[in-house]
Amino acid sequence: MKPFGWIQPAQVAPAELMVNICLWLAAGMALSIATAWLVLDVMALRTFTEHSAIIVLLAILWFVVALVLNVLFDRFNTWSALAGLALMSILSGLLLASLFPLGGIVVHLAITDGMYLLGAAIAHFAGSSLRGSGYYWLMALAGLLLAIAVNSLRHSGPLLWFGSIMAVLFFSAVSAYKSKSIAVSARKLYARDFTTVQSSAIRGALAIWLGVITAFFRTLELLSYLLPGTNSR
Repeated sequence: MKPFGWIQPAQVAPAELMVNICLWLAAGMALSIATAWLVLDVMALRTFTEHSAIIVLLAILWFVVALVLNVLFDRFNTWSALAGLALMSILSGLLLASLFPLGGIVVHLAITDGMYLLGAAIAHFAGSSLRGSGYYWLMALAGLLLAIAVNSLRHSGPLLWFGSIMAVLFFSAVSAYKSKSIAVSARKLYARDFTTVQSSAIRGALAIWLGVITAFFRTLELLSYLLPGTNSR
């Protein structure tokens, strides 16, 4: 949004920005759940679980689209960033649907979704009083408590326990890691275009999604490097 004479929008407060980032991430998780539910339950497409070629194709598409979005990220306006966030959420839902049963997908994504909703509430009510990494530690703790509660009530197996806890730790760690660059990007956008909080929040949510995918890819690279060395000993 361009300024008109001396009229300028109010600057974006860090707590307000984090509230909206969390809400957009939660919306993305909900879209992933809806996509997996549509494919596995409503449409009941068995090809997603019976053909390994589909899994490979979706995995390649997931990484390639994430790479393209990373390269083009600085050029995105609000609508481009929103389209990118929606696209990654849908592709993530499709990829998960090809790998796991619907119940496990819902548990993992719902817990992570709940963590970001709790994170939005924390940022809204106590964001201004939290400094540095304190907010992200608190959000991660809320996510872990939610994972413990949900898995205990469902009597989940070890894999669901492990997966949901790792998802909470992974997303909260990437959110903390990306927080400084998101804040810098928001300030630059405001100085250049007097952008709104929603524009900065959508870009921030997409940055975290892409950061999670990049971190996941780096983890796979590290494992592929370590495992052959371990087997050769």
